[in-house]
This record gives sequence, C-alpha cells and structure tokens, in this order.
Amino acid sequence: MHLLEQKMKAWKQVKAWKAHSHALCGTILLLIVSLMYMSSNNEFHVQSGSFASGTCQGKRIYMYNLPDKFNTLILKNCSGQIVPWLNFCPHAQNDGFGSAIANHSGWYASDLYMVELVFHRRMMEYPCLVDSMEAADAFYVPYYSGLDALRFLYGSDRGKAGEHGSELVAWLEENGGSRWRRKGGADHFVVTGRTVWDLCAATPGWGTGLLELGALQNVTVLCVEGRTWVTREQAVPYLTSFHPGSVEELGIWTGRVGSAERNFLFAFVGGERKDVGLRQAIIWQCRNSSRCDFLNCGQIKCSHRPVAVMEKLLTAEFCLQPPGDSPTRRSTFDGLIAGCIPVFFRNDSAYQQYTWHLPKDTDSYSVFIPEDRVVHGGLRIEDVLGEYSAERRGEMRENIVGIIPRLVYMSVGASQGVVKDAFDVSLEGVLRRAGQANLTIQ
Repeated sequence: MHLLEQKMKAWKQVKAWKAHSHALCGTILLLIVSLMYMSSNNEFHVQSGSFASGTCQGKRIYMYNLPDKFNTLILKNCSGQIVPWLNFCPHAQNDGFGSAIANHSGWYASDLYMVELVFHRRMMEYPCLVDSMEAADAFYVPYYSGLDALRFLYGSDRGKAGEHGSELVAWLEENGGSRWRRKGGADHFVVTGRTVWDLCAATPGWGTGLLELGALQNVTVLCVEGRTWVTREQAVPYLTSFHPGSVEELGIWTGRVGSAERNFLFAFVGGERKDVGLRQAIIWQCRNSSRCDFLNCGQIKCSHRPVAVMEKLLTAEFCLQPPGDSPTRRSTFDGLIAGCIPVFFRNDSAYQQYTWHLPKDTDSYSVFIPEDRVVHGGLRIEDVLGEYSAERRGEMRENIVGIIPRLVYMSVGASQGVVKDAFDVSLEGVLRRAGQANLTIQ
C-alpha cells in the first residue's frame, strides 16, 4: 500500500514513466508461438500496433490527477477507519494483488474487490499517457469507487448512499475543463471492483446512487458485472489469484493446465445456500455422483485459498458455474484459468457480460444447460456432460488455454508487449468506445 502511494506521488511530480524492456530467450518465444496456434480462435497472439511500433495514434489517455481522498487516502484508512470490523490492508498489498502465496510464484491471496487498484497501477505505467487534455483520445478517472462505497454500504455514511460520487462529480465539473463539459464524459472511463448492483440502488435498502448520477450517465464503467441492457457498463474479468510476473511464468502455467490429469468429469466449488434452487440441486447431484468433486466453501474461505481451489479445479473436465449472489461469480474465472470447461445455466452469467474477453462462439469453450431443466425438469448434469467425447473436451480446453492471457491481470511490465492480458483487452475496448464518442460528439 505504501509503495503504491509513493509511486502515485512520483507520478504526480513528473508524470513521465519509462517503459521497461526485457529480452525474451528463444525458448520462451517458441513457447508463445506454440500456444498461439493452440487456439482455434487465435486469441493468444503476438501484439502489434502501438505497443510494438511505438506510435500512440488513437491510444493517448489522460489520467486525472485526483485529490488523494478519491484513491490513496482511502487505502490509508484500510484498517477499521471506513468500516469498524473490516481490515482490507492485506488485500491492498503488492499494488492490489494481496499477499504472495509462499512457494507458488505468481500466485497471491487476491481479493476480488481490488481490481480498481490493479488497474490504476497498470495505468501509471501505460506508455501512451499524455499531460494535455486536448491531446487525449480517452480520459481515465482513478477513483476507487468500490472501496469508497464501503462507507455508504456498511459505514457511517450508510444513510447518505444517494450522495456517493457527488464529490467526484463536483470536482470534475470544476477541474475537468472543456473536454469533460463538451462531451459530457462520453470519452471518460472509471473502474470498480464491485458489481453495478452495489452502486445503482436497484434493490430496496441496498446499494448507492453512484451510477444514477446524471453527470455520469455517459461515462464508461468497467465493472466485474454490469446490467446487460446498459451499454456504458462493461464487465471485465474478476480478479483471480494468478498474476504472472513474466511471459515465461504464464507459459509454464498454461502448460500445466493443458497436461493436468483430470480424474473427475465435473466439479463444483462454492458454498451451500439455505434456499432450495439451482445451487442446492447442483450440490445434491454432485454429492451423489462418483464422477463429481465438491469443494464446500462454507467450510473454508475459498476466496483467499487459491491453492486449495486450484487443486480441485485441475482435477475436473467441467466446472459448474451457477449464479452467485448475482448472475456472475469469481469462480467462473478461477475455473477458466485452470482449464476447466465452464457449465453455465443462465445467459447473463457470462455470455452477455464479458463480451470483450470471452469468445463469441460460446460452444467453443463452454456448455449451457438451462436452469429450469435442472431444478424442475429432473435433468442429470452428469448425463449431459458424459456425452462429450475426450476429443471434443480436448478441443474446448485448447480454446480455453488460448484465452487465459486475456483473463488474468499480469504484473506491471510482465507481458513485455508480447501478449494481451485482461488489462490490455479492457483498455482496447475503452479506446474503441472513446473513438466512437469522438466521432459522434463534436
């Protein structure tokens, strides 16, 4: 946490960062080329364009120099000052990755809400940052909206949830200049580690009013889950616990994923629920099948136990992904980076959410079983999954291996311009939207 604050101060003083370059040995280049062709979607590939050639045409981003109260000051209050019983200081370590897992290079006890810190840190090293608002193609607002929401959701400002974000809007309107006022924020973007349901007051008695503020209605919101009918809300991958520090480390992991011995047909990692519904039906079927492996997250805290979770996921061909507290859940991405073929039960669990990061051909990497057929139709999941041949499962897993880089947030400088990770893909999408705004709003 203190390291991030120091780097923020340095950026504010000089606003100039030098890109780091490291030579790749021939064996790693061969590995990357091999993985590139493993995916029929060609999702894993060598980057080209601005990062390779050095040009920033159409990719220039201006990062607002917000007052500390909108980001780093929130981190200083991580231990009980925002919510008395909550200490998220350990999660803010290592620029938002959390504490490192001993003897597992590239793995951290990451908390899913820290994606806004990770994104901010990566933006600080973005090679096409500009000092001039007039020269920018897009604008990044480094506001830790998800962490700031804690005081409105659980803390002393709970009765003022409708005021969440009002201070930010006031600051932007005073300091945002003509670009903010002229385009109404259409070429601006923010990042949050929470689902939009926490920030739009959609449920009576829950949520803040951040996304209902009129001044933010044109701003692109990168979130871990959005409302599928609101185009400005774009879902980006949940923060998993794998953050490779190099392309080599990424290649070693994908190699392990491809060669893992999978002794179970399917698996489920999650907690039990009191209500009788899809999740309970899944758990019942899993417990009554010798071909299913179940990790009960009600007994261990799975969110910060990546080793235990991965050990389960690597042993299964398919991973069941019912909705969590909302349509999506982090386990979807845990399963994917383990090469476990996801089984979805609702279209809004993934297909309508992560359109920038997941293949359009959903059958190429996943299985869909309608929720109703399991809960009310008596369908046995094992029967459906048992129809997939070993060859077909292998093809689907190769496609998943091909998109793993797009689903993980690598360490700063780790991709070396060779692969695109979740941050890179998200930024490309933001720039496309900003480009459309620049064409339509003059």
